[in-house]
This record gives sequence, C-alpha cells and structure tokens, in this order.
Amino acid sequence: MLALVRISTLLLLALTASASLIPFQGKLTFPGQDLKPVPGDSPIANCDVSQKQLLTLKEVDLSPNPPLRGVNLTITAIGDLDVAVTEGAYVEIDVTYGYIKLIHQTFDICSEIENVDLECPLDKGHYELTKEVEIPQQVPPGKYTVFARAFTADDKFITCLTGSVEFGPENFSFF
Repeated sequence: MLALVRISTLLLLALTASASLIPFQGKLTFPGQDLKPVPGDSPIANCDVSQKQLLTLKEVDLSPNPPLRGVNLTITAIGDLDVAVTEGAYVEIDVTYGYIKLIHQTFDICSEIENVDLECPLDKGHYELTKEVEIPQQVPPGKYTVFARAFTADDKFITCLTGSVEFGPENFSFF
C-alpha cells in the first residue's frame, strides 16, 4: 500500500508522472469526463482540465509501459510549475480497486517530496525528473484507479492527475 501512495505522490508532487499510479500491467483506460491525456508513454491524464492548474505536465514516460510485477518502473517527467510550492501544500489521493475505495487520504506535499529527491519550497519553474520505483510481485490482479488533486497552502489548485490500469492474473504471486 505504501508503494501505491509513493507512486501516486511521485507523479503529482515532483512534477513527474503523477500517480501516481499503482503498479500495474494490462489494459489502460481513463475514467470520467473533463480529462486530457498527458503527452508521453504513460496512462496518466490531467483531470478537471476546465479549471486553471498551476502545474503543466509536458511529458510523462513510464518504462516499462505498462509496468510489470516484479520489475522496477522508471518514471520520467517534464513539467512547468507556475508558482512556488511551500509548507502547507497538500495532495488528496483516492485509490480504488475496482469499485472498492482502498485509500482516501491527504498528504503534506513537503513531507512527501523527498521521495522524489526534491525539497520544499519548490520554486516556480521548469522541472525534469527521473525516478525508479520498485513494483512488487505481489500486486493483486484487478483494476486500479488513482485520482490525485494537489493544492497550495492557500488552497490554489495545483493539478489533478488520474489513471486507470487493469492488472491481469498472469505472473501473480504471493511469494
């Protein structure tokens, strides 16, 4: 579960591949309306695109895409942040497994940003990041969806990222 949160936070906070996503492989879909796929080789989309966002992701690449159980995932992202992110900024993360909500949690961005080798405050500007994360062999089969919405300390909307992936039964192992 911690790996799920770290990947989601990584994608969103570090101006990277926001999801942020969960370790997965298989068919990719985007849930809901008001979405715009993020350019690059990933299943990530901006959500709530009709609202002004302070983060513009120009490209997000995952390797391998789709991610595989037991294989490290490399996330590369390029983006521009329109404002500085300071103490008190936060991200709300929802993770579902099929129709079951696994996580609904709020995280302090500055507390989590070190997971992507950055530190607060994040200055306004251009970012290019690469991060490798471990994908456990034990990820259960099923459809996972992540929604991550980030806000500044004074509740300005930084971004919304989402992605859905179906993890098949092949290569699943508890051990």
